[in-house]
Amino acid sequence: MSKKALSVATLVLGATLTMTGLANAEPNGDPAKYADFTASFVEYTDPAALDAAANGKYIIISPKGTTTTIACRGTGTDVEIYDCMQEDEFGWFPLRKIDTPLGAAWSSL
Repeated sequence: MSKKALSVATLVLGATLTMTGLANAEPNGDPAKYADFTASFVEYTDPAALDAAANGKYIIISPKGTTTTIACRGTGTDVEIYDCMQEDEFGWFPLRKIDTPLGAAWSSL
């Protein structure tokens, strides 16, 4: 596939996801819709990850860390977050929840 065709496909995918509201979601809205929970995450390399669960935060294990948007479903209070995704230069990719001794973590690996 040529670079031009790949670039166009990437732009179309990005535009489609933007129009679905994923990128502009509001936190703690409808638990069935994606919302921006980036502020609720701590990078696994951050010393604050040791106390993440006690502080109501989640750990992110991803090369992007918290530098790009992390969107999840749920409210984080009444409805535990689920079905999280993270944005990168090619669009959105799924994160999977794993349990660690430090608490819940979400991983792209």
